[in-house]
Amino acid sequence: MKAIAYVPIALCLAAASLAGENSQSTTPPPTPPSPTATPAPERTSSGGVPLEGVFRNGFVLRTPDGTSELRLAASFQLDSRSYFGDSVAPDSFDIRRARLDVNAKVFDFITVRIQAAMEDNPYIRNAYLDLGRGKAVNLRIGQMKVPFSTNWLTLDNQVNFIERGTAEPLYPFFDRGLMLWGNVARDTLTYQLGVYNGTGVDVEGSKGDVDDHKDAALRLFYQPFRHRDGSPLEGLYLVGEGTYGLTSVATRRFETRGLMAANYESLLWRWRADQVLGSDGRNSDVLVSEIDSRTRVGAEVLYLRGPLTLSAEWLEARWDGIAVYHDAMAGSSRRYRELVLQRDGAVRSLSLWGSYYLTGERKLVDASGWRQPNPLKPFTGKGSGTGAFEVLARYSRTRTDPELFDAVRVTGFSGGVGEGNVVTAAVLQGSADVRELTVGLNWMLNYYFRVIFDVTTITALDFEDGQRGIVSGGNSELGDPTRKGRLVETEHMAAVRFIVRI
Repeated sequence: MKAIAYVPIALCLAAASLAGENSQSTTPPPTPPSPTATPAPERTSSGGVPLEGVFRNGFVLRTPDGTSELRLAASFQLDSRSYFGDSVAPDSFDIRRARLDVNAKVFDFITVRIQAAMEDNPYIRNAYLDLGRGKAVNLRIGQMKVPFSTNWLTLDNQVNFIERGTAEPLYPFFDRGLMLWGNVARDTLTYQLGVYNGTGVDVEGSKGDVDDHKDAALRLFYQPFRHRDGSPLEGLYLVGEGTYGLTSVATRRFETRGLMAANYESLLWRWRADQVLGSDGRNSDVLVSEIDSRTRVGAEVLYLRGPLTLSAEWLEARWDGIAVYHDAMAGSSRRYRELVLQRDGAVRSLSLWGSYYLTGERKLVDASGWRQPNPLKPFTGKGSGTGAFEVLARYSRTRTDPELFDAVRVTGFSGGVGEGNVVTAAVLQGSADVRELTVGLNWMLNYYFRVIFDVTTITALDFEDGQRGIVSGGNSELGDPTRKGRLVETEHMAAVRFIVRI
């Protein structure tokens, strides 16, 4: 459907049109500056504007009037994870994240962010330009987080638990495209409307999209009682969101890498629709999958009051028209094809969590995600400050339609490179019903250093020995292939994370 490719042009035109309307708003113009107002910064003999350097929760270069600035930031996270129960995942020390971040503001209207993820296989994570001042109409272009789920949109340095309650494909990850967004209705409602490739970050499709189809995303973040100061309902937030896109093939980001468990090194299920029965380098006997469309919907209720935070989130990712084919290939030419399996289905996640600051701080939230408060009495190595302490608990349940686990035996084509070989084909393999429980303690010493302690238990409620279960170690570096990916019933994880940022 090539028509959706024109959506970016329409959004740009809409942004320009709305920006023009905003400029004619009935809001009175700002009061002219008094004669004693700060004058515009003087230019040097070379025509440039002098800069001043400051350290304000990071290193900042800015013009004296504050309208333009360059902020440099860096962070890393060290995890220590230990596994118990039926798990075969290895105990690990892991640099979970290491990031370099450059943010720039120009003329108080243009914002640029470029962020590099240095852990594992380095890649560009954020690379976008924002046009606007955060009011009713703003335009973001580049590679960014797709607007969906407050937990997903939360910055990795601001996460509440060591791992989020779910992962892709329920989350849409990062993608390349553009987004129109703004705050309206006296800042009680934030809308986000975007169009994207639907394949993930640039490193996963370095030349662009895999087909002509695009994903559309819409999110509404509403605080109905924002202006009722002191009301018990002032901290109530309602969120609705969705994405939709036609597609053609299974992607690594959203399908073939599987659904990561909340203990990071295991999978709730893995994708089993793409397999190889035989190959001699030119000729191959393979199973391949095609997908008609992928849809996500979500609803959230958030509540903050003083040091208390409560969150309820329901998400669904649905595939329509999953087809598994048995192909005989000669180079890039298909010699034979037979349909093996055809299914529609969805995965759904319900996540409930709460937290309480023992030291009285208040968590923050907006359409960009959760933010941790600075400690009322930060630990600085001097004085009596001990930082902020927060206790947390989370329950989640992830259910996947059982028909996606239906399996059939496929035999290699007679006379071909796969002759005599047999594989079991299914869309998914793993558990269709998983419960997760996590309890945690967060210690935020100061703005620059935070420690998270979590204990997590995940259980496959539909466990059948050799048939259904958590794919233990399926996301790990376990070197023993005879143990990696074993289907198990229960896993426990005790973990600690050190978050350092400047």
